[in-house]
Amino acid sequence: MKEKLICALLMGEAEAEKKAKHIARTYEKCPYINLMATKENRLFATFFLPPKQRWWIEYIAKKPRETFGFEKAKVTIVDEVQYPRQLNMRLPEKPQKISPCGANCKTCQAYEKCLGCPATIFYKPAQHEKIS
Repeated sequence: MKEKLICALLMGEAEAEKKAKHIARTYEKCPYINLMATKENRLFATFFLPPKQRWWIEYIAKKPRETFGFEKAKVTIVDEVQYPRQLNMRLPEKPQKISPCGANCKTCQAYEKCLGCPATIFYKPAQHEKIS
């Protein structure tokens, strides 16, 4: 049975428009992000992720500068997604050693608690059922 993904909406505010666009370029291939857009110094993103990674997206709101490089961030976990009916992560054809954003899961302090990036060889799907 496939695990249902949750949907989180992120609104981050960077110190400048240039910084918001840099953050967008850094995370544009993140498998959890389905949509990302900027307006001036703000970045808006929609994440589809396993429930066990909820702590990770919520941590961005608690520590916006340390995680994404924002001045401030707000995360909303939605109750229900009307469209699309099925949420899917964007994954590369073959897992890599380094995540699309440039992070190395193996050396990350949060890796004990985290599932790891699903685009990498360090992803730990054995901790939960296959995701859709």
